[in-house]
Order: sequence, then structure tokens, then C-alpha cells
Amino acid sequence: MEIEFINKLEKACLDLTSQKNEQRKNGEESISMLMKTPQPYSLCFNLLAKSTSTFAHFYSLLMIRDSAVREWAALESSLKIFIIETLFQYIENQKSMNFLNYATKNQSFNTLGVVCKRGWLDTDKFNGNQELNQIIMEKVYQYLDSSINSFSPDTIDLSIRIVSSLIIEFSSGSKAAHIQLSWEFHQKCLLTFQNLHLQPAFRKIMELLHKFQNHIQQQQSLLNDKNFTSLLHMTIKCFTDILDWRFLESGSPTLAYITSFSTVQPNLKPTMEWAQLFTQSPFPVLTLIFSLYRQLENLEKVPSLLRHCMNQCCGLTGIVIRDAGVKDQYLKELLGYLTPMIQKAITTRNWREMEDVSNIIYKFCNAYKFSSLLVLPNELVLPFLRYTTEFVFSSLTLMKIWAKHGEEELEEEFENDCFSILLKAFVALISDADIIVSRRKSSTFENFTEQFTCLKQCTAQIYQTYVQSRLELSEIELNKDSDQLEPSAVQENEIDEDKHKYEEQLKSVAYIGRLNPGQSMDLLKNEINKRISLLKERISDPVIFEHLHWLFIFSGHLLFDSENKTLSAIPNAIEDYTFQLSSENPNAPDSVVELSNAVFRFGLEYENPLLKNNQADKVSPLVSQTSLWFLSGWSLVYLLPSKSLNVRVSPKILEAYGSEQSVSGIADYLVDKVLFNLKCWSGDIDVLKATSVLLNCLCSNKDFCKFLVKTNNWPKLFYLEGLQEGQLTPSVYGQLYQAFNKVVFSFSDDNKKQYYMELVKTMVEQFDSVLGRPDFTKISQDARVKENIYILLEKLNGIVSVSESLFVEDVENSLFLTLDLFTKYANALIAMIPLYDHCNDVVLLILRLFSNLTKNQLEFLTEPRAKQIYPFIIQLFNSVSSTSSHKKSLDSKEYYSRIKMMVKILFNIITFNDQSNNCPNLIAETTFYGINIITPCLTNNDLLLFPKLARNYFIITTFLFGSESIQVKDIPQINTIYSLIEAGILHHDLEIVKGCFECIVSLTKNLETTHEKTGAIDQHYHQVIIQFIGSVINFLLLQDFNVDDLLASASETLFALMCSSPDGYRSKVIDLITRQDSSIQNRVAQQFETLTITGKDRKSKEAFNKRLQQFLVNVKPLISKK
Repeated sequence: MEIEFINKLEKACLDLTSQKNEQRKNGEESISMLMKTPQPYSLCFNLLAKSTSTFAHFYSLLMIRDSAVREWAALESSLKIFIIETLFQYIENQKSMNFLNYATKNQSFNTLGVVCKRGWLDTDKFNGNQELNQIIMEKVYQYLDSSINSFSPDTIDLSIRIVSSLIIEFSSGSKAAHIQLSWEFHQKCLLTFQNLHLQPAFRKIMELLHKFQNHIQQQQSLLNDKNFTSLLHMTIKCFTDILDWRFLESGSPTLAYITSFSTVQPNLKPTMEWAQLFTQSPFPVLTLIFSLYRQLENLEKVPSLLRHCMNQCCGLTGIVIRDAGVKDQYLKELLGYLTPMIQKAITTRNWREMEDVSNIIYKFCNAYKFSSLLVLPNELVLPFLRYTTEFVFSSLTLMKIWAKHGEEELEEEFENDCFSILLKAFVALISDADIIVSRRKSSTFENFTEQFTCLKQCTAQIYQTYVQSRLELSEIELNKDSDQLEPSAVQENEIDEDKHKYEEQLKSVAYIGRLNPGQSMDLLKNEINKRISLLKERISDPVIFEHLHWLFIFSGHLLFDSENKTLSAIPNAIEDYTFQLSSENPNAPDSVVELSNAVFRFGLEYENPLLKNNQADKVSPLVSQTSLWFLSGWSLVYLLPSKSLNVRVSPKILEAYGSEQSVSGIADYLVDKVLFNLKCWSGDIDVLKATSVLLNCLCSNKDFCKFLVKTNNWPKLFYLEGLQEGQLTPSVYGQLYQAFNKVVFSFSDDNKKQYYMELVKTMVEQFDSVLGRPDFTKISQDARVKENIYILLEKLNGIVSVSESLFVEDVENSLFLTLDLFTKYANALIAMIPLYDHCNDVVLLILRLFSNLTKNQLEFLTEPRAKQIYPFIIQLFNSVSSTSSHKKSLDSKEYYSRIKMMVKILFNIITFNDQSNNCPNLIAETTFYGINIITPCLTNNDLLLFPKLARNYFIITTFLFGSESIQVKDIPQINTIYSLIEAGILHHDLEIVKGCFECIVSLTKNLETTHEKTGAIDQHYHQVIIQFIGSVINFLLLQDFNVDDLLASASETLFALMCSSPDGYRSKVIDLITRQDSSIQNRVAQQFETLTITGKDRKSKEAFNKRLQQFLVNVKPLISKK
């Protein structure tokens, strides 16, 4: 039998290495059959003693591991101790087995670790009243002691590998083997190993590392010995793994154990028993890490491991550091080590080192904040801040070096991995300092003045150096590109690329700059003024253009929050600084005004004069576009600054941008600027778009609209005088008409209708002219007609995008001007869908029109008007779905974009604020028909693979399921919708899963209401509820999911389903239990009996949620996923 087993396994392993597919397949099948051998331990150990095939050893070890996990509960005690002792003996004898490869040796340690964990909680007694775990650890400590005493390489290798395998298995990390037992079992294993053995093993490893240090001090040449350094690396890796341990407090609920794995890299949070090692003098862990680093920083791989240890120590948290005095002493010690390391890293050019140090700095600053530094001596904190600042400068220098050598990808990756992280470290310090200042607690810290002053000095240097470095980098890139590309290609849409690429970095830099707002604004003002003066001498200088582009971006991010698209407040730091400065010295110039004027100089002194002389070719479209971007953001904050948003506005700012005289002058300039740009930049779409965005921002301020219409050239702009029809791009027309409509709606009711008619007069005439032609269908494909239609649609879209509800308070004051205009052309728009089916841009624009209608024009909708509008939406959906489904040439991207817009239209309908509840039935009816049209379009093209689309779809479905006027079973596509919900529960996107749960809960609530009214529920729903019960139970037990994010939703859903159909729940539970192994059926059944519902109130739901948590802890690891 033993000989036959060895021969079979060796033959199968030989077949696995064959080049013939059939032979390899036979080998796989043979091994698969052998792996099922019951209690193969004697056979396997006999093979391990006699065979010289490394593959046969590998699969024998695998067989021992898997069989022991599977059969352990049924094994005799004598066999258990035999397995573990023989595995230890096998590992000891490996040094004489030269034929074993690396994978097989690793498998032997893995098998030992897994089997040890499986028997860890056994209570059987051996060797004079010892439990199995005691025997195991006694053996481990013997190996460790022997390693320390003898310092034998073989013994060190053996002991560290064993400890590492135990840490992997007992930590239950991602590398641990799957043992199909309860989470409670795994938690007990972790806690007992952690509380009894983790620290003793850690101390012995520390002692062993001290031995390594001593040997290195005595013989430096050992660092050139690969075997020695390999052992050292392995030992430090084991040390690092223990620092990565996810510590649990004794008595922690099992859910805390489960949720601890949701964190990618947890902070070091040891229990109080570890305080002596971490936070008590002489701080053994810190001392060892940093002393090792000094000795080994020139080795490969090892320094990175030690820097990871430092990173963990920089995030030390929990009970060991909770006491303020202990924390202060720890941080003193830590800073004493960190600062010299950072100082030395300033001169390094090693990427990995700089990345690690950047993360260490960020971890420290983010974990302990500025308030923790304030209680430390200045002689520790000030050098830390200064050397960290120098390290930032070093990073910038390295970025420039790589850029000069053409290593753009390297430079970009370094910015993301190192430099941006360093900026975030300073943001963490500044934000905490701001809180201290705003709460007026600075006087409680003795060292606040010195340290805050130092922080301000450091950040001022960082801001200045960053600005200069970014200008240098842009110049390097410009010079490189000029050798490769045409000038026009270099500048194409560069502002969006730069703003998006560096968005997070620019936000961090702006935040840093606002700590010294005066210095930052003065710096930018001087740099801009200097370059504009140079530009007037060196017209069209590309380097100056590039510099101005970046300086305008810096200025915008400093003065306002770039993501804001509506009227916004002045940033607090800017507002406080300018107000305080004006209070202290009323005659002092205002920095905001001076910086803004510097930016405006580009248009006033350089761009506009050239445009007036038809010399647009001497102006940079990129800089013009960037200056318009600045003006747009600036106008939303500083132009007529809002009294409701700003508490303390500087009198100088109010005088410059808030007085009637100054605002009138600004309005004149800006209207002229927009007109100039529309006429002179007609060939540059990016500048035109930026110009139209500027006008929209200006018109968003209702108070400023009054000044706009009083300017001399407003009529020219309003009627677009001097511009030929079609001279601008369609999207620009849309933006302009949106801006004009905002101005129209800002008027009083007496003038509103008159101006509205003036605005749409030409557009209506053109629509009537082209759509009224009897041969429109025939001429619709003419290029000029199509272009004219597209422009008209964009204009109408711009008008529809403005909600009248923003300008009136209730329905009585609403004129429904846009709604009536849209209604006039709705049928014609729908009729265009089949005509322009081959032109996806036109179809999408029509859909966007309806989307903007449903988003902006429904708030005050009355029922008579709703009866006009909603049928149009159904007609539109029918037209799009029937046309698109028959269009074979329509690619998936085009199809997706159409369906996405249809879903968005329905989403808008169900989410708009129907304040008066004018048309709930119409909304439900429209959604009913709409979902039936959309659902086949989704399923036929797998469009639910797109998360955002799917999320909106399930929100619509939830609304429909909860509607009292809709019978869910009457929805023609209902079975497909049920299937989509079941598929959505298994989706990787958390919001989609939640959306599906909400659909189910909505349906159960609706059924409960129906049952209360009628006393019965249709049989159709009984079957659906049972189906969903099975889906939710399967999700809970068979799927790996984020407990923190989804358990509450899943619990609420199961609760609702169980209330709706107790019998259906029982049937699904029985079905699940019968599919399990007979050995666990009773245990699973007993656990299901704990899932009881005591009522339907909030407390009952909370109690059920807790019971479900415990149920999952006990049952989920047992359930077979088949």
C-alpha cells in the first residue's frame, strides 16, 4: 500500500511536468484523486521519508494540511500529536534534503502553521498534562533560544520561518489558509496567541536582532555575505509582520474582529501589555529600529523594511499612548530619531527611500497633528519642521532633474508617490493649527508662538519654492515640446490638462499658501507684474506665456476654491487677513485687490490692445483661456461679495468690487471683454467656451445682472451684434443663451416676459422657418440645415437649463415661459430622432434637452401642464428605443449614452421637488411606462455593468415599487426587473447592492400597506418575496462583503422579508440546510432558530441586527459555497 501510494504520486507528479497535454491532464486527475484519500498521514509521512521527488513532497505536505483541516475533529489524540511532532521533525531534517525546491520548503512551513492553528484550541492533555498549543510553543521557544545562543544560520532560518508561518495563520490575514470554522474560533486563536505568545516571540526576535547587530559591529564584512544578509532580512521581515499585527482587546465582540480586516493597513494599536516595549524608557522598539537602520541603510531591501517599521511607529495609537505624559515622552523619543533620519534623507536620490520617508512624515503629521508638537520642546520640533521643509525642496529638485533628463513618467510618478504626500503632511499640521487659532486656544500652549511662527516660515518657503519650481518645470517641458511639436499642438486644451492633472496638489499648495496669505499674494502679484512688463517688451514670448498660465492658476487657487460653480464665500484665511490688515492700517493697499489687478493687467495692457488691432496671433490662447478661468472663479467670490456668505469683508475689497461706481466700471469692462473675445477668438473653441463660462458666472449673480444691462454695450452682446449666424460653435451659443436667460429672469415680472420674447424671437423665427417647411424631411440631411438645427437646439438647451424657480418664490409668480416654449416644439423634437438617428450628437442633444427640462422646469409644474409634458417623455422614449434597437451600426458607446440620458430623465422626474404634490399619479404613470421601455434596452446590452447607470436605475425601481398608484405585478417587464435586482445584489459596487436592497424593502412596505387595506396579497408577490429571501440569505452567507457598509442594509432587508413571509423564510432556510454536509446541519439549524423577530418597531430591528451579526459570526464560516 505504501509503495503503491509513493509510486502513484511520483508518477502523477512526473506527468505534471510532461509537455503532452493529455499526460499533464492525467497527472492532475491522479493528484486530485489522491488528495481525497482519507487519513493519509502515515502514507504521506512514509513518502516524505523515502521519496526524493520535490513535487511528491509538495503534494504530500498539501495533502496532510488539507486532510488535517478537514478531519481534525474526528482524529485520535495520539494521531494529532504524531502529525505535529512528525512535521517538526521533517522540517528539522530538511537541511539534508538537497533535492527540495523553495516552494516545497515553504509548503512545509505553511502546513505546520495551518495544522498548529487547527489544533490550537484542543483541550486534550499530552506529555504530563500539557495541551497541544503549549507543546507547540515550547518547541518554538526552544528553536528561538537555540538561534540566539548558537547563532547558527540553519537554526535561525528554521525558527524564523516557523514563527513567520504562525504569525500568518494566527493573524488570519490575506495569506492565511482558509479553515472552514467559525469566526469565533479564529478570534479565539488570535487572542490566545496574541495574549500568551506574540510578545514573548517578539522579544526573542528582538534579542536575535541584537545578536545580528553585535556580529556586524565585530565584523563589518558580514554585510557582504549574501547568506547572512538573507537571514537578517528574513528576521527583520518577521519583526515587521508582528508590528503589522491587528491587535484585539480581550473581550472584543467578534464583529470587531471581522471588521478589523476592512482596513488595508491598520495603525499600530497594541494592548497595554506592550507598553514597556513601545512607550516606556528606554523605548526598546524605537531604539532597535533606528539603530538597525543606521547600521543597515546601505543594504538592499532591508532599509525599506525598517522604514516600514518606522511608519508603523509614527502611527502608534490606542491605550499604550493614551496618557498625555506617556504620549509626550514617546513623541520626544520618536522625534529625536526621526529628525536626523530626515536630515540625512535630504541628500538622497533613492526613489524608494524618498517615498518611504514621505509616507513616514505624513503618517506622523496626520496621526499626531500640530497640537501634539506644541507640548514638545522647541529644540525638537523646530529642527523637525525645518528639515522636513528642506526634504520638500529636495523632492522638488529631484523632479526638475528627472524632467531635464526626459524622464517625464518618472517625474510624474514621483510627484504622486512622494511630493503630493509631503504637501498633505503640511496640510494636516496647518488644519490643526487653524483649529487651535479659531478656538482661541493658542495661549494654552507655551510653545505656540515659536512653533507656529516656524511653521509659517516653513510653509512660506514651500509655497515660494513650489511656485518657482513649477515655473521651471513648465519651461523645461515647453523647451522639450518645442523640439517635437508644432506650437499650436503644444497649447491645445492645456489648461484643463494642467488643472485636472495637478488638482489635488494645487489644492494642497493653496491651503499651504493661505497660512501666509499676504506673502503668497505679494509673491504672485510681483511675479505676474514682472512678466507682463517683460511680455510687453518681448511680445509672444512662449516662456512668459507659460509662466503666466501657471501664475494665473496659482492665483485662482489661492483666492478662491476652484471647484465652486456658484456664488461662494471668500476663503476664511484670505478674509481674515485682509480685514485685519485694513483694520490695522486703513491706508495699506489690499493684497487681494493688488493680485487681482495684476491678473487683469494681462487683458487690459496686453491682450485687448492686440485684439483691437487684429493681432490675435500675438496673444496666447492658453493664457487668455486661463485668465478667463480666473475671472470666472473670481467673479463668484469677490464681485459684489455676498453679505450673507462673508462675515468680515475688507473695506478695500468692498470699495473695489462692491461700490456702485466701481461695479459699473467692472461691468462695462467685462461686457466689452466678452464681446471682444466672441469676435476675435472665433477660431479658438477653448477660449470661446471659457468666455461663455465667464458670462454665465457673471449672470449667476442676480445683483450684478442689474449692472450688466445698464452697460453701453449690453444690447450688442444680448443681440450678438457684429457676429454672423453660425460664427460661434453650437455649444457656445448654448452657454450664451443660458447666461442671457439668467439675466431675463432676474428682471421684475413686468419686464420679464417682454425681454424673454426678445431673447427667443430670432430663435423661434428660425425654428418655425425650418420646421415649417413641407420638405423638411427631405432637406434635413443637408449639411447647412443640420448645422442650423444643431445651433438652434443648443440655444434652446441653454434656455431650458435655467430654472425659473431660482428667481421666483412660488407657483403664483411663475410665468412658465420656458415650459410653454418647449411644449411648442416638443413633437418636432421627438420627430427628429429617427431623422437624425445616424447622427448621435443630435439625438443626444435632444435627450439632453428633455433631461434639462425635467431637471430645471418641473418644480412649479401644475397638473394641466404636467398632462402636456409627461406624454412627450413617453413618446421620446418610444422613439429612441425603437430607433436605436433597429440600428445595427450603432456602437455600444453611442447606445449607452442614449440609454444613460433616458435613465437620467426618469431619475429627474422622480427626484424633483413637487412641493405642492400636484401630479404624483402622473409621475408614477410616466415612470411605469418609462421603466418598461428602458429595461429591455439595459438588459440587451449589459448596461447594468456601468455602476452610475445601474444605481440610478435601481433608485427609479425603488420609487416605482413604493408607489401606491402602481400595481408592481402589472409592469410588463417585472420579471426582468426582479432578475436585475437579484443580479445587482451580487454586484461589486456597494451603492448598487444597497439600491437593490432598498428596492426589496420598498416592495415589502408597499405590500404591507396593501395587506392592511385589503386583507390579502396577490399570490404573485408571495413567490417573489420567497425568491428574494433566498437571494438575501445567499448574499449574507455565501458572499464576501464589506460588513461596515452593507450589513445594516442587508439586515433591514431580511427583516422586512421575514415579516412579509415567515413561511417562505422557513422554506428557504430548510433548502439551504439540506445542501450542507450532514455533520453541520444541526448546528446550522440551531443558529437559524436564533434569528427571531419580536416586533416591527425600531428597537426590534436593532435587536434583530445584533442577532444577525452573531448568527453570521457562528454560521458563515461553516457554510459550503456551492
